[in-house]
Amino acid sequence: MQIKKYNILYRFLAVHFLKSFGMVFFCISGIIALFSIINNSKSFANKSVNIPFTVTSQFALLDVFYTLNTTLPLSVLLASILTFWRLSRSSELTVIRSIGLSVWQFISPILLVCISIGVLNMMVLSPINSALQKRISRLSYKYEVSHSNPLLFSQRGLWLKEKSDFIQSFINIEYVKKTGKSLSGKNVIIFITDLKNNFIKRIEAETATLNDKSFSLENVKMIDPRLFTETYEHYEYPTSLTVDKIEENSSAPETFSFWELPGFIDFFEKAGFSARKHKSYFYTLLFMPLTLCAMLLVGAIFSISPKRNQSNLILKLSGGVLLGFGIFFFEQVIKAMGASGRISLFTSSVSVPIIAILICVTVLLYHEDG
Repeated sequence: MQIKKYNILYRFLAVHFLKSFGMVFFCISGIIALFSIINNSKSFANKSVNIPFTVTSQFALLDVFYTLNTTLPLSVLLASILTFWRLSRSSELTVIRSIGLSVWQFISPILLVCISIGVLNMMVLSPINSALQKRISRLSYKYEVSHSNPLLFSQRGLWLKEKSDFIQSFINIEYVKKTGKSLSGKNVIIFITDLKNNFIKRIEAETATLNDKSFSLENVKMIDPRLFTETYEHYEYPTSLTVDKIEENSSAPETFSFWELPGFIDFFEKAGFSARKHKSYFYTLLFMPLTLCAMLLVGAIFSISPKRNQSNLILKLSGGVLLGFGIFFFEQVIKAMGASGRISLFTSSVSVPIIAILICVTVLLYHEDG
C-alpha cells in the first residue's frame, strides 16, 4: 500500500534522474563523437580513397559505443550529483523528508533506474556494439583504413586470414587444440584467392598441424576453379601464422555481444588458449548494474543535504566527483590485476563496486539515521 501511495513521487524522482542522466550522457557522448570525427577526418584525408562523411560518422558512433563501460558510470555519478543538488536547492528534498520518507525510500526508484541502465547495456547495447564493431571492421578493410583482424570465431570454429603480396588465404578449422607451441585441428578448409577476391583454389583436409612456417595437412583434397580435384595423403601448406600470432590477435572482447561471450570463452579455453580478457569483459558487463549503483550512492552522500547546510556546496560536489573518479580508476587497477592473473577475475570485477556500496551505505546510515 505504501508503494502505491508514493507511486507519483517515485515516478517523479525516477524521471528527474533520467533527464539528468540523459543530458550528461549525451553531452559526454557528443564530445567523444566530435573529437572522433575531427581525428578521423584528419587521418582519412591522407588516404587515396575518398571516404564519405557517413563512414566517418559510423567510426565516431563506434567510439561512443566502445567507451560505454566508461561513460555510463561517469554519467550516473554526475547525474546523481546534479539531481540531488537540484532537489536540495529547490527544497523538494526537504518536502519529501517532511512527509516521512527516509533517504532509502526516495533513493530506491533511482537505484532501480541505475540497475535498468546496467541491464540495458548488458542485453541490448552490447549486441549493438558487437554488430557495429563487425561492420566497422568490414568498412576498414574496404577503405583500407586498417588491416582487418586475422582471427574470427564463429559457430563453424576458428577462421584465420593470411595475406601475402599476391594471394590471400581464408582458413577454417572446426576443432582446434593448442599444445605448447603447436596447433592441431580437424576438418580444415582453406580458401585461396587473389587480392581481388577471385577464387584460385580450395583445400580440404581431415587434420592439420600448425608448425613453424607451415600447416601439415593429412588426407588432402584440392579443388580448382574448373572443379578438377587432386588428392594427397600429406601436404605442407606454407604460412606465416604462428600460435603466438593467433593468440595475440584474438578478436577483441568488444567484438562479441554479452550473449556470444560464453560460447567464445568455452571454445577458446577448450582449444588451449587464454580467454582472461574476454572473461574480464564479460564480468564487466554482468556487474555493470552494481558499478552504476555504487556511483549513484557516491553522488548521493555528497549532494543529499538540507539546504541550510550547503555553505560548502562546491567543495562537497567536487569531493563527490573526485571520489567517484578515484573509485573508477581503482576498479580499473583491480581489473588489470585480475586480467594478469594475480587475483581471480570474479573477485577483481565484483569487489570494488561492493566495497564502494557498503562504504556509502555506512556513511548514509551514520548521517541519516544517526
